[in-house]
Amino acid sequence: MSSISPQILKKRKRHVLIALISIPSILLLFNLWGWSFYLQAKGFLDEELGKRLISIAAITSLQVSPELIKSIEERTIDDEQAFNFREYLATVNEENNLESVFIIDKEKNYILDAGYVHLEGEKYHCLNISDANRILDASLGKSSCSKLYRNGSQMFKTGFAPLKDASGEVIAILGVDASPEFLRALSNIQNTLIFFGIISLVLGVLYVLVLLAVINGFEAMFHAEKFASLGRLSAGMAHDIRNPLQIINTTYESLRKRHLPQDIEDEMFDYIPDEIKNLNKKINDFLSQTKDTPLKIKLNNLKVLLNHIIDRMSPDMERATIRFNNHIEPKINEFYFDAQQMEGVFQNLIRNAIEAMPDGGVITIKAYPYKGGKQFVAIEIADTGHGINKRDQKKLFEPFFTTKEHGYGLGMSIVFRIIQKHGGEIKVKSRPNQGTTFTILLPWKQEG
Repeated sequence: MSSISPQILKKRKRHVLIALISIPSILLLFNLWGWSFYLQAKGFLDEELGKRLISIAAITSLQVSPELIKSIEERTIDDEQAFNFREYLATVNEENNLESVFIIDKEKNYILDAGYVHLEGEKYHCLNISDANRILDASLGKSSCSKLYRNGSQMFKTGFAPLKDASGEVIAILGVDASPEFLRALSNIQNTLIFFGIISLVLGVLYVLVLLAVINGFEAMFHAEKFASLGRLSAGMAHDIRNPLQIINTTYESLRKRHLPQDIEDEMFDYIPDEIKNLNKKINDFLSQTKDTPLKIKLNNLKVLLNHIIDRMSPDMERATIRFNNHIEPKINEFYFDAQQMEGVFQNLIRNAIEAMPDGGVITIKAYPYKGGKQFVAIEIADTGHGINKRDQKKLFEPFFTTKEHGYGLGMSIVFRIIQKHGGEIKVKSRPNQGTTFTILLPWKQEG
């Protein structure tokens, strides 16, 4: 008996599916939490940095007299005074780990850049629309700062403070830029989250693929053990049936010798050995189907094999008024497979197609190259028959499942097993009253 029952198989698949859903969900939640933490940290640092920049700009602006600004604009400032003022701004810049300290007029022209990057009279370019709004706030007498923004691979934030004359009128604006060094911690968090997100995605995909392989492995093991159990059961049943048949045959011969002279024929006596032979033949046919015969992989021609099967089954199709379409691409030539076992597969599927169209129809066979990770040969066998409902499609390849009134339910399970042994797969697509298409994928191996 199979060590994996359908109930155990369903239970294992359910456990794997739970893991399949739970682990990626945990990874997703962890990533979402990480990004939530990053956004919160970014908001907090943005707010704190803004307060710090406003404070630096406001305190520094108090050290700049209106007369000094006027002398710089009118270029009447002496060299010593200019040097001392630039040294003061450079000290502010260095002590607060800033990118730059500058002064612009209300028309956004540079009056002075402590870092000597921009010339006097040069236009200040707002890198962010927030800058323009904050400069407007500063020109109205309110210290403010821009939002955190990115310029290339670096993030910046600028604080602005008004410079007023004795009457309180704004005559210029002092700006301080935060250095990228100040925001390095935030950038490191972001880069770490991106890296972790990519790793999580890769691990998640690999995890899903592994679990799907495990599920497929369970199903393959289940089918293999069920098929092996079927073979053992069939052999035992055949033995139990043949023994009584042998007794019947011995009894028949004894009765014939005892009650019927040698030179006299009797149809009733002749009927017995014929039926015994018939039963033995059916037992042998049944055993040949359930026996897991090893593959004999050789170089074979798919087109020749299919044409041979079609020619042999043409009389049956003609009697059922079934038309036949055959299209095998020239690219499909010889490749390695077991011709004898695949002949049984194709014959079984074509026979089912004929039986699905009692009122006639069309059978179409197509063969073409198919790429799915590695190269395959795809063979489609389609009919226009009554179709298979979705509920039955799930059980189609299980042993002893059949929708036919007279059938053992072994044909499709044997088809599935043979294709599986080849390293291929079979797919079914069907709708009631619209026909059925079986697609067989076989490894396209053209060299031994």
